[in-house]
This record gives sequence, structure tokens and C-alpha cells, in this order.
Amino acid sequence: MQDWKKIFSNTQLAYATMVAGLLEEQGIPTKLLNKQDTSYVFLGEVELYTPSIFEEKALSIIAEIN
Repeated sequence: MQDWKKIFSNTQLAYATMVAGLLEEQGIPTKLLNKQDTSYVFLGEVELYTPSIFEEKALSIIAEIN
């Protein structure tokens, strides 16, 4: 994923999907990369990426959520 920056990671797929949805509503394109183990979902994380031009705006929105 060239020119895409990791802006968020979490161990819960549902929460990461919710954050991605909130960013998409604001017009920020996102991609989820699920690095969780298929047998043991508590191992690994789900990472959220966005194009580098949206990084600052996305990080500020995520900061408001937390």
C-alpha cells in the first residue's frame, strides 16, 4: 500500500470497522488490514490505513473519538 499510512490499530475488528466507517463518512478513504490469527482472534491486530494526504485529518477525528 504505497502512499498509505497506518493511522489506527486495535485488537477488536468491530471497533476498527466502526472507526473506518466514521472516517469514510467524513470523506476519508480507508483500508482495513486484518492481522488477527484465524484460530485465536485475540492474537494480532486490525490495522487501519489512509492515504498520506488524509493522515492529519484522520488522526484528529480519531483523537476526538477517544
